[in-house]
Amino acid sequence: MTRGIVIAAPYSGSGKTTVTLGLMRALTRQFPVVPFKIGPDYIDPSYHQAAAKNEPHNLDLFLLGEENLKKIFFKSIKKGEMAIVEGVMGLFDGLGTESWASTAHVAKILKLPVILVVDVRSMSTSAAALVHGFQTYDPELQLVGVICNLTSSKTHYNHVKKSIERDCNLPVVGHLPFKKFLDLPERQLGLIPAWHIIDIDKWLDHCADFLLKNVNLNQIIDLMKPLEKVDVSSTFQVKLPPSETIRIGIAYDGAFHFYYSDGLETLRSAGAELVSFSPMNDKFLPEGLDGLILGGGFPETNALGLSYNQSMRNSIRSAIENGLPTYAECGGMMYLTQEIEDYTHCFYPMVGIFPVKAIMGKRLQHFGYVEVKVTRNNVLAPTDTILHGHEFHYSELIGSLPISSYKVKKPNQKNTWDSGFVYKNCLASYVHLHLSAYPELVSNFLNHCRLWKKNHSYLI
Repeated sequence: MTRGIVIAAPYSGSGKTTVTLGLMRALTRQFPVVPFKIGPDYIDPSYHQAAAKNEPHNLDLFLLGEENLKKIFFKSIKKGEMAIVEGVMGLFDGLGTESWASTAHVAKILKLPVILVVDVRSMSTSAAALVHGFQTYDPELQLVGVICNLTSSKTHYNHVKKSIERDCNLPVVGHLPFKKFLDLPERQLGLIPAWHIIDIDKWLDHCADFLLKNVNLNQIIDLMKPLEKVDVSSTFQVKLPPSETIRIGIAYDGAFHFYYSDGLETLRSAGAELVSFSPMNDKFLPEGLDGLILGGGFPETNALGLSYNQSMRNSIRSAIENGLPTYAECGGMMYLTQEIEDYTHCFYPMVGIFPVKAIMGKRLQHFGYVEVKVTRNNVLAPTDTILHGHEFHYSELIGSLPISSYKVKKPNQKNTWDSGFVYKNCLASYVHLHLSAYPELVSNFLNHCRLWKKNHSYLI
């Protein structure tokens, strides 16, 4: 029977990612591990995949809704014996002030126990007071243990451990003394994705070895809850005929890799064949495509390579001009502009579908969850569809904005802005969607691909 646990913290930067990665890699030496990340983040799951050697899964209540979140979790745990769930931000930090969609909220939905990672620098008995507050804030939450991070000495750890176990009646299962080698490099969107870290496996093994020296792994396993088997039926109702193959090109390389694994699986479950290609390294699009998806990523830090590959830019521009159904998110949309201006004010030509420039700034333009109302039919959704997504970008589009099909706003706010830009059968937006929450959008997209495959003059 699969066991599961959530790794949480009082606030971001407490060390929960380091503990999660060390724990995943250590457990992977004995068991198949299924990694999960609460929230919309793409980058932490890239480390999870490397650490657990298994496909990562996002559990975001706002993007998915409760039923879809549970379906993803209980379907995915069938692939392993240990389910390790990394929290997001602080344990009770969610949307608004009610802890909605927080780590604690998701842990209660899935009935999972929680281990709290506490940064105890410059603390002794005060750590017990902090843990006691988290322990009593929500009696329904199963807080079952503590790991102390950044202890200065064995004596310091023993003082903190004694205080927490005495005053909170919770086991302290270990600690991580300060070690510089555990730091991971960061940039504007947080951690640098695991794909860009040289010797990531070596670092993960060091992290696991260090954790095993200082943390009681068997005690953690004992605290993990055996998970009940839950029957989850497929959310997908409409599938392509078995005799009909729809080939979808998926941009996937160092510039474009922001995809939710379960979103891609939803496309496969509908009968699509996904064909990966590299906009930086391949000369042309794969042959015989009926649709194209350009995910998010970091085109601004790979702008030189993308710009240099003129044959691929021409190939994509020609395909979209010919009506190939295309969906582009965030970085994928930036790639479809006339050019990107990076942080050093250098300009790099891009595909040129939209008559705007993507200019990188020093400040976030939009950040966080968004609600979308579709105002014009597009390759994903018909007019008046309501969607939940998120935005996180430093770039802005400068120029004559193309036709939009989205009105976007923050939850519980009135101010809106345009997105969901349309050109022929192409839809491009800063909004990231989790396609697993919207099988009807996948059906729409594949249906447009099918119609275009039959008639290349087809337009929405």
